[in-house]
Amino acid sequence: MIVDFSVQNFRSVNELQTLSFVATGLKSAKDLAHVDVNNINVYGETGLFNTVGIYGANASGKSNIVKALDYFIKVMVSQPSSVSNLQSLAQPFLFQENADSTESYFQLTLILGETKYRYGLTVKKNAKADDTGQKGEVVTNEWLFANKEKNMGPLFVREGKVLTKNHLKNKAKIPVEMPYEHSLFLTHAAAFDTEGDCKKLTDYLRGFFVSDYDIRHDKFRWMSIRQLENNDGAKERFRSLLASFNLKYNDIVLDKDAEIDYSKIFPQDKVSLIKDFRTGEKVNSVSLNLKLNESAGTQKMFDLAGLLLLAFSLKSAAFIILDEIDSNFHPALLIKLIGLFNDPEVNRSKSQLLFTSHDTNLMSPVIMRRDQFYFTEKKEDHSSRLYSLSDLKGIRNDADFAKQYLAGYYGALPVLDGYCTNSDNDA
Repeated sequence: MIVDFSVQNFRSVNELQTLSFVATGLKSAKDLAHVDVNNINVYGETGLFNTVGIYGANASGKSNIVKALDYFIKVMVSQPSSVSNLQSLAQPFLFQENADSTESYFQLTLILGETKYRYGLTVKKNAKADDTGQKGEVVTNEWLFANKEKNMGPLFVREGKVLTKNHLKNKAKIPVEMPYEHSLFLTHAAAFDTEGDCKKLTDYLRGFFVSDYDIRHDKFRWMSIRQLENNDGAKERFRSLLASFNLKYNDIVLDKDAEIDYSKIFPQDKVSLIKDFRTGEKVNSVSLNLKLNESAGTQKMFDLAGLLLLAFSLKSAAFIILDEIDSNFHPALLIKLIGLFNDPEVNRSKSQLLFTSHDTNLMSPVIMRRDQFYFTEKKEDHSSRLYSLSDLKGIRNDADFAKQYLAGYYGALPVLDGYCTNSDNDA
């Protein structure tokens, strides 16, 4: 499971910012003790949340924080290549001198089984062409630590292309010479040692990490289609999940003539949602086309349903990022969605969700604790600041978070100036 993520000098992020899934020592009110029980999974002495949400004004940087994590994980699981894939990470804060010569910093901490890992790197744009004639980007530092009893010890540390520390268990299998300056030693080691820590780390993240930053939610539709194609009761589970969101259908039918091409998005107009209705003693059925007859919210929920069912049924925790999760969703439906992740009877895999939102209906101590809410705000130097609601003093654990947030108690609200127009006819 994800423990925390830190980033510095990336897009609107200038100073080091950390997003944490670790539960603090605060306690919910006595009548809300179930929130502490349901929302936290305990690993040794560490409690980790299933859900964390980020709020903030438009252009405050919340998307940049989550994009940094999204891009970093994608780089971690990419196959080694002669061409740099670090361009997405080498996006330094522009409001500084010589921005293109500065390093961007990324670090992820996670727990796999009984082992806690901390992996990170620094990257910058290449000032000179490499051996292939390409400038691209270069890794300037890279490190992987793991817990040894209570302390974290280095498994490897790299400076430039030089490995300064190597305590990997099967290091004899791994060539120490890095092929390119942009290559990650993490993926390099995983390619040669298929049973080591580096391979375990990349396999875990490659196993089930999904984000809707670079793909629309309709790309998730194939997970729903696969559920409907299975004959092991998956369709009934799918319909049951939709029904829990008050989307009740007697059957779901796929057009038999629809082309099954997993490289393309399955078309909405090839999905029919069947509803029965009674007129007197007669039962009739109506077929509702997903594209033509259903709302944007229903369409989005259909696409996400397969993703949720798969994530909750896995043997290990999935990690899901959803940007602007409230888009097209009624507040009650959104609360239900968050509730599923925080329900241990449903989310048996302990999968985690990171989301951004503007919907303050979620900001309730009945749904999430205050250390599950983060905010971003833009500082005077145009950089983004990330902070948790639990960082603020004087906030009761059972306070009306939404009301206080909208009243400006927590910051992270847009600063709106007046607007007027001038014309030649004005007096």
